Amino acid sequence: MLPGAKSAITLPLLFLIALLYLPTDLFAGKLHAADKFILVKPIVITAYYHPASSSPDGIESITIPLKRVGHLFLIEARIDDVVGNFVFDTGSSKLVLNKTYFRKYIAVDEENGGGMTGATDGVGRTSVRSLEVSGMKFSNLSADVTSLGHIENRRGVKILGLMGLSLLKQMEIVIDLNHNEIHLFRLDKKGNRMGAKGNRHFDLVQEVEEFQNILLVKAVIGGKSLDFCLDSGAESNVLSSYSSKSVMRTVTIIKRSDLVGVASGQADVLYGMMNDFSLGGRRFPTMKTIITSMDRMSKSYGRVIDGMLGYDFFCQGEICINLVRNEMGITFSKSTDK
Repeated sequence: MLPGAKSAITLPLLFLIALLYLPTDLFAGKLHAADKFILVKPIVITAYYHPASSSPDGIESITIPLKRVGHLFLIEARIDDVVGNFVFDTGSSKLVLNKTYFRKYIAVDEENGGGMTGATDGVGRTSVRSLEVSGMKFSNLSADVTSLGHIENRRGVKILGLMGLSLLKQMEIVIDLNHNEIHLFRLDKKGNRMGAKGNRHFDLVQEVEEFQNILLVKAVIGGKSLDFCLDSGAESNVLSSYSSKSVMRTVTIIKRSDLVGVASGQADVLYGMMNDFSLGGRRFPTMKTIITSMDRMSKSYGRVIDGMLGYDFFCQGEICINLVRNEMGITFSKSTDK
């Protein structure tokens, strides 16, 4: 048994979607049975939580470079003596390690979890001595251990794991995918940036709800208010196939595909364009989306989740997340600013 307090928490293990690049001839409004998507579904388990015993004290701001592989963005980090790529994933609450490289770390028996396409392989739990990222060092962290081989195989890159938000809750996170960077700013108790950097003015400020370790924002499509979870690790937006007719009428269907999950099964999905997405009273440009069932995910959390906001949302500009204030600020890029 690992030390620490035992608590039942919902781990949104990676709403991670690996999306193929689509050839331009698919955008003709017809359905095609072709490419496959990869999705890792959230799993509800009982975990042992270890707070970080070492944090980046004295550091007021940090810029972390991102590596781009398709629509997937990676951070280089060190776990104990192992250095490699981690996906920065706002859809995951904690640290997740790839079983391929950390099989010997598993200290608690594995459990099976449910995915959108069926039952997953095992999820083990362990602790790591240290995590280092761009000069920040954390120690004595808990982590989940599961297979991420399907993501590696799809993208042809070695991935040691996923890095969630739990380590950075006291810092403001600015995700700038257009410049392949993440900026971190230390906050005071009121959620203000410390030091000379000061606070910024954003084009849009929206309330963020932290619910069972996922981040939710309310958006409007077709006049309906919908709950979307924020997932920087997702390579596409996702919209529930059970959305109302008024919502679905605003979506242009492009093609049909398969969803391949961490489980062994597959699910049929549609691919389309969201033409009427608004956040904080501001209408966004048309964004790509996958359309599939969110039923299993909603049942896992005990509330309806209408979709996920991934790459196509985060590339709209600089996305700033402040969990002390429970706010998200957006500074739109010139190409999307209206």
